[in-house]
Amino acid sequence: MFNLAEFEKVLALDNPNYGRVKTSHLDGVVKLVRSAGFSAQALATEMKKVSGAKWQKYKRTRDYLKANISMLPQLIKPELENFKTQSMVANASVSIDHKAVWESDSGDLKELGYLFVREKVTWGAPSAEAKPLLDPAYQVAGGHFGVGNAAVSPGNVGNMSDSHDIKGAWAPASTKYTGAAPVSYTCKQVYQYSGDNKATWKDIPNSTYEIKREITYQNPRIKMTITKYSVAPSTTNERCTNSVLL
Repeated sequence: MFNLAEFEKVLALDNPNYGRVKTSHLDGVVKLVRSAGFSAQALATEMKKVSGAKWQKYKRTRDYLKANISMLPQLIKPELENFKTQSMVANASVSIDHKAVWESDSGDLKELGYLFVREKVTWGAPSAEAKPLLDPAYQVAGGHFGVGNAAVSPGNVGNMSDSHDIKGAWAPASTKYTGAAPVSYTCKQVYQYSGDNKATWKDIPNSTYEIKREITYQNPRIKMTITKYSVAPSTTNERCTNSVLL
């Protein structure tokens, strides 16, 4: 059961100097619990305003509140935040390697063990020029949710790696292309998370991309190019390109 005096002791353990400076990120939480008759919902609202980085500092305070206020653990169930690119590089094997990372708004990544993260890739019907040069699966509009053993990542690992091969869905016929104009196809990609054992999925903010693959005839060779770049509703500005002459 919550006890204000015990709360103050725990708060002092996390930050012996709390209250000696003008403001703190925890002020909204502390002000509320020091008042009379606060609700778990009101406290949860204030706690959700505090970043995961700050909760790392005030972990004992957070744990005390969770353990001593009924319904609070459910109301502040940790969520994924700060999804971002750690690296996006063109490598010697002529692909683009993309590594993304994320955090927990609780400050403890282990608490995201109930979440899963995946990619969603979609593509539209190709142009008439590109269609005969593509694998049959890409000759019509379609999509997938990742391939291989790493298609889904546990939320508590905090990262996932994604590799985009330059050849992608180009069929062997693409290496025989001799047209005057470049031919391309583009896939859309967004990363998603599920908090209900993969029953439903939600798009992660700032994780929307397009992956464009292009073939250009440079007599007597073929140049293949791949470019991955962020698009709206992402607010980042990320781009990586790789190419090879065949």
